[in-house]
Amino acid sequence: MIIYKSIDIEEAVKDCLAEHLTAYCRPLPAEYDLPNILVQSPGGTSESTNTGKGKIDAFTVTLDARAEIEADALDYLRTAVAVLQASIGQHGISMVDVNSLYSWGTDPVRPDLAMCSATCIVTAHRIKTTI
Repeated sequence: MIIYKSIDIEEAVKDCLAEHLTAYCRPLPAEYDLPNILVQSPGGTSESTNTGKGKIDAFTVTLDARAEIEADALDYLRTAVAVLQASIGQHGISMVDVNSLYSWGTDPVRPDLAMCSATCIVTAHRIKTTI
C-alpha cells in the first residue's frame, strides 16, 4: 500500500537551523550551549486532494531563543528566522510564513536566562511511503 505521511517537522527545522546555529528539539537537554534555539511544534493543519495524494501539511512551529542577555537572544532568534526562511526547498520544507515575531518570555527552568520567541507556519509536502 502507498501512503503519504507527514515529515517530522521539528527535526526538519532543527536540521535546517543546526547547519548554522545551535538548535535542539524537546526535551531541551540538561546541559546545553548558549545561545540556542529550541524548536517545538504544537500541531498544524493538513490539506489534501480527494485522491489522498499530494497532501500538504502546515505546521505551527515555535522557535525559542535562549541566551545570557536579551540582546543576544533577540539577535539569535532573528538569525534563526532568516535561516529558516532561506532553507525553503531543503529538508522537505516548502514555505515559511512568520506568524508572530519576537515575543519575550521567561524560561521556566532557567529564569536567569533571556528567552525570546517567534512562531512560524512551516509548510511541507507529505512523503510517499510504501507499507
